Amino acid sequence: ALVAALKKLPEAQRQAIVLHHIADLPVHQVAAEVGAPTGTIKARLARGRAALAELLAEDNPGAVWKEA
Repeated sequence: ALVAALKKLPEAQRQAIVLHHIADLPVHQVAAEVGAPTGTIKARLARGRAALAELLAEDNPGAVWKEA
């Protein structure tokens, strides 16, 4: 379900989510990798996590997703 939801995200959000949460890179390193300011990466992460929560909730009605 997670991979399917990730595929639905815009490329920039998906890239930030994968590099930060899956590859475990710190925000400043993600920013360096993609050539974007750290604030932009933080915004992409926030928007990407919100979108993933909605997408995953659609796949699993009634589930409660919480951010860590």
